[in-house]
Amino acid sequence: MFSVAYLGSGLLAPDTVAGLYNASAYWVSYRDGFVRRGLPGAVMEAVLGGPPGLAAASVVAILLVLLVLAALAQLVRMTVRAVPAPRDRLVVGALVAASPFTFSLAVLNRGRYDAVVVACVVLVAVLASGRSTRGARVVGIAVAVPAGVGSLEIAVAFLAPLAVLAVLRLARTRAERLTWSALVVLPGSVLAAASLWVRPGVDRLVAMMGRVAEAGLPVTPADENSISALGQTTRDALAHTAGIAPLTVLFCAAVLGGSYALTTYVLWGLLGRPRARWTLFLAAVYAVAALTMSAVGDDYRRWWGFAFVAMAASLVLLRQGAVHVPAPRHVHEPPSQRLLVVTLLISAALQVFPIWPSWDPSQTAASIEQIQR
Repeated sequence: MFSVAYLGSGLLAPDTVAGLYNASAYWVSYRDGFVRRGLPGAVMEAVLGGPPGLAAASVVAILLVLLVLAALAQLVRMTVRAVPAPRDRLVVGALVAASPFTFSLAVLNRGRYDAVVVACVVLVAVLASGRSTRGARVVGIAVAVPAGVGSLEIAVAFLAPLAVLAVLRLARTRAERLTWSALVVLPGSVLAAASLWVRPGVDRLVAMMGRVAEAGLPVTPADENSISALGQTTRDALAHTAGIAPLTVLFCAAVLGGSYALTTYVLWGLLGRPRARWTLFLAAVYAVAALTMSAVGDDYRRWWGFAFVAMAASLVLLRQGAVHVPAPRHVHEPPSQRLLVVTLLISAALQVFPIWPSWDPSQTAASIEQIQR
């Protein structure tokens, strides 16, 4: 009910469905040269023939919400279908759907380009599981990775490992494994590196904000928004994190990371415990990525959301590629009923966990006025 009410409030917003902070990203594009997170805006301008207006921005926000909800519904479907025991399918569907990292997060995070990243993660899993020509699926995966990275550069940490896992399932020879892995990883990695290296100047940020103001959004150089955030350096981000209470950082990492680890373990058990070493490795990779992002960005729940979605998609692929061999009965016993109940209760409790620690008094320094100081 909370998520439905929050989503409904967006339809009554005075500016756009996405809200001022998220919607300002729609005016970031390649109009004046390369800039990180500019791909969606460039596509938008190509379709609309110029920067969007307020009505178009609201339509884009609604489309992004529909996109991420559809992607998450597909992820639930794929995960449920991968369950070996029919009796466990309802529980698995509930674990993914009720996770604080899926539908409720998508609603709280409405209108952000995170929707594109989630859609690209699910698309990679779909392509790896499809039945069309292998080459066509590899090309599709190779396009999905930079599409996600062009929307949010840190997506490479979650898309690249999944893409490699996907093509390893599709490849039949050593040459294909090496070639295809490079094909799906290198373009996105180069784009991510360029995004981190190229930082737009203040004049360019002001020009982008000017276009936002012309469209009717009340933004000023004193406001923090998606455009001013592009001028923040890693040093600025680390300085902000250092200003957050250590207890807050530890609490967010423990609660969100703990929920991620617990749900991943339970899903792995219900999916038949496929490829234990691969599962542990990928779970660790995604967790490290989420922790790293937590060090330079205080939107903790978003990063763990990416980690969980990527891990759920990885478990589906690992299950599909699992070798079915006789094993002792206890190896495939599902998690205990108590553990399932605890996991679902924790997920329910975290539905209202904020995206960032709103209770902490620290303030970011990402407005244009603050960047100029």
